[in-house]
Amino acid sequence: MKKVEGEIADDDPRIGQEQLISALSNPDCPKITDGMEAGATYEFEEDSWYRVADRWAPFVDWVVTLADLVGLPGKLPEPDSTIAFRDIFLYLNHGGTFGPVASKKLAEDFALWDERALALEDKDFYDLFRLMRNMFEFAAEGGACWLRCW
Repeated sequence: MKKVEGEIADDDPRIGQEQLISALSNPDCPKITDGMEAGATYEFEEDSWYRVADRWAPFVDWVVTLADLVGLPGKLPEPDSTIAFRDIFLYLNHGGTFGPVASKKLAEDFALWDERALALEDKDFYDLFRLMRNMFEFAAEGGACWLRCW
């Protein structure tokens, strides 16, 4: 991923091919773009798409189960919290771009919690857990992730 200098023209072919990503900050999650310049645009060499949900509500339900798994007491963690998956929980209200630092931390969280997630014996939950783990592992070394809802 490399930072794009200057303005991007509306007719830039990279837009239509979705080769660009903006580093969007999140007021609830100030470290989400670490490793990127907030507000800057980046072009990436390689991409991968992960379909994590068809609708926002089922994804939120999955996040609630994830919060239960790690013992989050029914409220959002503080931005400086060390709870596992913090940036996913804080992401929900304002979105943003998971930069390489947040992606690496989340990849580590998914690896550490994998056995406990599997032990829930909830195939749908675990399938998405593994997909999200793969997504953040892909971005962990100099990449970025963002979620969008159709």
